[in-house]
Amino acid sequence: MPDADELPHLSVIIPAYNSESSIARTVRSVLAQASGEIEVLVVDDGSDVDPSSVLAQYIATGRCRVLRQANLGASVARNHGFQVARAALVMFVDADDELVDGSLIPFLRSAQESRADVTISDFYLSDGDSMQLVPAVNSEEKDFGESARIVLQRLTLARIGFGGKANIGLLGAPWAKIYQKDFLVRAFGRDELFTPGVLRGQDVLFNTEVFGKAQAVHYFRQASYVYSVNSDSASHSVAVDFVSRVTTLGRAVEGLILRHGWTSLMPALAKMTVTLLEEAMQRRGRALKIADVRQLLQREMFRHAVRGSQLRDFSLVGRVKLLAYRAGSIPTYVLMKSLVLVRRAGR
Repeated sequence: MPDADELPHLSVIIPAYNSESSIARTVRSVLAQASGEIEVLVVDDGSDVDPSSVLAQYIATGRCRVLRQANLGASVARNHGFQVARAALVMFVDADDELVDGSLIPFLRSAQESRADVTISDFYLSDGDSMQLVPAVNSEEKDFGESARIVLQRLTLARIGFGGKANIGLLGAPWAKIYQKDFLVRAFGRDELFTPGVLRGQDVLFNTEVFGKAQAVHYFRQASYVYSVNSDSASHSVAVDFVSRVTTLGRAVEGLILRHGWTSLMPALAKMTVTLLEEAMQRRGRALKIADVRQLLQREMFRHAVRGSQLRDFSLVGRVKLLAYRAGSIPTYVLMKSLVLVRRAGR
């Protein structure tokens, strides 16, 4: 057991809700790689079953703590963990994901040596038996200063990377990153990194502000994280109030942009919003009707996004759809084609 007076170098914060089937595997993937320099804070968000029982062997080492709260959401859970974190560096991990074996100490050392406000890594996308390596940034550079802020923000919002090229990395996610705690305190204060009222995409809102304020960002060009594509998870489930939630997100991001004068990010926000429009259609699956598409396009947020998007930010297929959406009276055959594509994606 580590000395109680010895502060850990890294605090790993894991929000958990009804994750008893996966949480032990997640914690094991962290603690198996490091000694007393790592602490794990599992923040239980009002689960039906206290995860302490399945984590007993890790709690006994003194390197893992379980903090319990009412069911207030992942944002509040992450904020709760941050408030009690003791280390100078902070990392967020989701309760159904894992760290890559042997990656944590090199990742931690890279963050310590660079002294960057944020250190980001690549990750693996896991879907059943399939594992895909995903680069976080489409750049060979390892260190980014203030001049790269807007590109990192655009990548966060719309996956538009360096050279204006598309990038599949999920830079908006809070995981696969190590943050300097002092930097986060200066940027956000101690109480609220993640906005509780934003129930969809609060991590994108958070990292847009992070990259807008960071003086230095370091790229650890190795994979440290395994992101599990789980159809049962909250992020992939069909939410009846999806449009309402993304509307709240859009307003929050727009408010952040205007508050800081980052108006050059407005086209990236528009592209993100058009992507959410597509997702809103996909989530309706086979139940989607042409009338639904027209209704979505009439919503103020989506209408403004369609007008404010830049064609160059989209693929060829995306440009065709965007031009059709802008036409106002969209030909029925275009909408039918959209329905076919959406339904295929929803299978």
